[in-house]
Amino acid sequence: MSSAKIPWVAKTANVLSVMFHPLFIPLYGLILIYSSPTLFSFIPFQMKRTIFILVLANNVLLPLSLAAVLYYRGAIKTFNARDRNERVVLLTFALVMYTITAFLLIRIQVPNLFRAYFISIAIVTLVTLVITAFYRISLHAAGIGGLLSLIVFMILLFDIRTAWQLVTVLFFGGAVMSSRLYLEDHTPTEVWTGLLAGAGVMALSLFLLVK
Repeated sequence: MSSAKIPWVAKTANVLSVMFHPLFIPLYGLILIYSSPTLFSFIPFQMKRTIFILVLANNVLLPLSLAAVLYYRGAIKTFNARDRNERVVLLTFALVMYTITAFLLIRIQVPNLFRAYFISIAIVTLVTLVITAFYRISLHAAGIGGLLSLIVFMILLFDIRTAWQLVTVLFFGGAVMSSRLYLEDHTPTEVWTGLLAGAGVMALSLFLLVK
C-alpha cells in the first residue's frame, strides 16, 4: 500500500479507530441490548444505569487509566499498543477487569443475557490474548465481530427484527476495518482473522451460556 495518504481520509480513519476502540465496544453492546425490541428495553432505568456505570468504570476508565500510566512511564510507546508485548499486558488487564465485571453481574439481579454477554467478552479477550502471543490480529475487528454475533443471536433467540441495528454495525464495522487497513495498522489477514475470531467465539459462548 502506498504511504501517501489523503489527509481528510486519514483523519476520518483515525477518528473511526478511536470511536470504535475495543475498550468502547462493550458499551455499544449494552446500547444495542437496551434499544432492542425486547423486554430488555423495558427494564428499570436504575438497573440500566447501574450496569452502564459498572461497565464504564471497570472496562473503560480503569483500562484507560492504566494505559495512561504505562505510557507516561515509558512502558508502552503508544495508546494503540502496536507492540505485541504491550498488547499482552493490556489484554491481560482487560481480561481481569471483564472477569470482575462478569462476576459482579452474576452476583446482582440482572437478566441472564447481560451476564452471558460479559462472560462471553471475557472469553473473547482470553482467546485474543492467546492468539496475540504468536500472531497480531486486529482487536478492532474482533470487537466488531462480537457485536455482529450479539445482534444475530438476539434476532434468532427472540425472533425480533432489528435490521437497523444490523445494518448500522455492518456499515460502521466495514468502515472501521477499512480504516485499520488504510492506516496500515493491520494486513487484510489480520483484520479478517480478528473479525472471525471475535464473531465465532462470541457466538459459541452466547449459545452455551444462554438457555
